[in-house]
Amino acid sequence: MSSRLLRRLSLPLGLAAIATLAAGCVPLPSFAPGGAPAHVEEGDDSDPSVVLPSDAAQPSPDTAERYPSCDEVKTALGPEAAELVIAPDAENGETTGSNGLELRCTWMTPQTMSQSFDVQNYGGISLGIEHDPSYTEDAYAPLGWNIDDSRLSADDAWGITAGGNYQPTEPVGAESVQVVRNGTVVTIAAGGVLLNKVPELADLTQSWAVGAGLAVLDLTR
Repeated sequence: MSSRLLRRLSLPLGLAAIATLAAGCVPLPSFAPGGAPAHVEEGDDSDPSVVLPSDAAQPSPDTAERYPSCDEVKTALGPEAAELVIAPDAENGETTGSNGLELRCTWMTPQTMSQSFDVQNYGGISLGIEHDPSYTEDAYAPLGWNIDDSRLSADDAWGITAGGNYQPTEPVGAESVQVVRNGTVVTIAAGGVLLNKVPELADLTQSWAVGAGLAVLDLTR
């Protein structure tokens, strides 16, 4: 069970795209937190069946949920994430995972997009939504990693962090924060391309991620 959870908590950050943008400015590590980005097949813009980052939300036939678009998700993340941007070639949208359709969204800091010399602010956040009815609070409680936050219980949800090291005022890291309700899992992770804490992302705390995860879950109702 724990190995499955660790895979789930290691949401691909999509920072390979950040590394590509930054490659002309500084030497970069050969890997990024979370591993390779999730792959979504891209198609021609004229094909109405292709889900692009700005597309309206699409129904997810493999679940009882309505997945929002990445644009809707970003709005739900609040003002803390307002300055983050989508790369022109971002592979945001629905993709097929081990439990059927999932949503994957990645945004980057403005410094990353502009390839500025402010390399300490090169980074981004990634968010995923999937549905797995077997993902329950009781099943994972023995690990001791569940988040103690009254907002979760008040909204019939629960949360978890890798290692159980929930620090509300600390920025979200590559380990991610997950918020779950009725089998719908929202995973939020962040990181710097130099494996550093990114000042631009300082307001995206673990406490913020809990609130943001609940707001995103509300979009799936």
